[in-house]
Amino acid sequence: MYLDHFHLKKEPFGVVPDPEFIWLGRRQTQVLETLREGVFDRDGCLVLTGDIGTGKTILVKRMVAQEGLAPVFVGVSGPELTGLDVYRLLAEEFHMNRRFESREEFIAGFARMLLQAFRAGRKVIVVIDEAQRLTPDALKDLAVLADLRSNGKRLLKILLVGPLEFNADAALGMKGGVPTGLAERCRLEPLSEEDTQSYIAHRLKVAGREKALFSPDAMHEIHALSKGFPRLINFICDHALLYGYSANLEMIDRGVIRDCSRDLSVALDLDDAPAGPPAAPVMDAPAAASPAAATEPPLMRWRSWLYLAAAMATAGTAFYLISR
Repeated sequence: MYLDHFHLKKEPFGVVPDPEFIWLGRRQTQVLETLREGVFDRDGCLVLTGDIGTGKTILVKRMVAQEGLAPVFVGVSGPELTGLDVYRLLAEEFHMNRRFESREEFIAGFARMLLQAFRAGRKVIVVIDEAQRLTPDALKDLAVLADLRSNGKRLLKILLVGPLEFNADAALGMKGGVPTGLAERCRLEPLSEEDTQSYIAHRLKVAGREKALFSPDAMHEIHALSKGFPRLINFICDHALLYGYSANLEMIDRGVIRDCSRDLSVALDLDDAPAGPPAAPVMDAPAAASPAAATEPPLMRWRSWLYLAAAMATAGTAFYLISR
């Protein structure tokens, strides 16, 4: 609705990860290079961690685009997965056209398929998001697949993606305090205030607007409200543009962001919103806070923002990539 009003060619703050809008700061560039080196130059599994909304998915998509890899998304849902569950999922997605009843049976068939891909010059990569859902035994089974070789060269690369607390070291095997099945470990953190400003300006430019749209004070308020999580930055900025459009504003200033923050904070039962009544509520506030909400730690309340934004995104929870 607001594109023409703000002279934009496309929505700059969509919640679905879009490689066209990717912004690469110093840390993002480092992680991207580490992932690339891990995929092509290192043996063992890769681990990428970060809280919800820090940009893990879009970074992986950027690597795919840069290296000419073709992604196939595989949805994973439900409780924690065992190794045989994962093997059956892989068999389905690789169109192996049979149901395997044992790990040994699957590994033998999967190794033959990998060898065919290897001889055809294709590098096979399995990327599993929400890797914390895998049991330790399932992680060990994946490490077995990552160790399949032909003439000393590994046939498969595995990238495990999960939250900050995800730790695959023990499951992948340790030797002398070093995980033997792990090639690289990367971690994405929220953006600094300076990076938040660059991130917003970059997305507006990609969307077709060169002129500033958010005032410096608004940028400061956005960073304070989002804590530097890119997905929340998108969510807040999009809400602010809708508000600005409805109020026929030409510039988004601090007051607009604070009005939006009241609306969103009331809706999510956060207790650190700016004082004063919301100017234009856009969601129904809950009737009453639950006893658990009253004692919920601040970090968990901020994560509720992340889960709300995450629920609006369309993304698979696991996918595998095969190079052309």
